[in-house]
Amino acid sequence: MHKYIVWNRMAIISIASTKGGVGKTSLAFSLAKDLGYRYATNDMSVALNKYNNARYYPKKIPLYPDTVYDFGGFDADHADEILRASDIILLPTTNDLNSIMKSLIFIKKYSEKTILVFANMIDNPNDAIMIKAKIHEHFPNLAFTYLRRTKLLKNALESGLSATQFFESSKQNQHLYRQAYSEYNKILKLFTTEGQYFQAPKA
Repeated sequence: MHKYIVWNRMAIISIASTKGGVGKTSLAFSLAKDLGYRYATNDMSVALNKYNNARYYPKKIPLYPDTVYDFGGFDADHADEILRASDIILLPTTNDLNSIMKSLIFIKKYSEKTILVFANMIDNPNDAIMIKAKIHEHFPNLAFTYLRRTKLLKNALESGLSATQFFESSKQNQHLYRQAYSEYNKILKLFTTEGQYFQAPKA
């Protein structure tokens, strides 16, 4: 696991967490649309009705390149196979000791993979600093960033738009979500510049 991540095209991207309610689906949907990737999930979601390249797989999920996988029940055997084949795993973590504990267990299980931890739904930058400190206490070289609490991704999903499309759709959205989109865009840029070295920003 490294603080620096090298992006290559034809990627398999997984967004997973053992804890519900941490914001997996809205981020997975937005990244898939912004990248022009498939969106694949083993969990029923409103995203399936909002993107013509979204697919629901209640049983075995096929392994494809150029796909964002959103795992609602990632502990299924076939999901584990895809997580281990992923080029990168995005791991959302909230300011909750149970969420942090489950994230640490997840990281240990997939310690051979490239993982980007992002503190999600953050109300205060100090919360991100606390989460980062707890994660780095056990995994000091893990890449880390954060997304503050915002309706940007939720509203984009409900509109059937990516975060970028929603942000750019009006001057009002650009004003309301300027900071939130800047944070989201740091993650998006990881996948839009071939050969780019990404260093997760300091919380």
